[in-house]
Amino acid sequence: MYGGSLDQANAALRAYVQEHGDRPWTAEELAELALLRASWTAAARGTRMAIRPVPGPVRGAAVVTAA
Repeated sequence: MYGGSLDQANAALRAYVQEHGDRPWTAEELAELALLRASWTAAARGTRMAIRPVPGPVRGAAVVTAA
């Protein structure tokens, strides 16, 4: 479950949320969502991602929102 392709983990997470729709989440569904998020996080940590340059000075919260 952990590791793997970031694209695969992202697709699985998006598909699960889209299938769920607008109804309330059950405890079992939230548990599955947490596993999918953990899989995505593990894949993201194993992927080298380029950091986009930000034009102009960057301070405070802008660092988080710009990345």
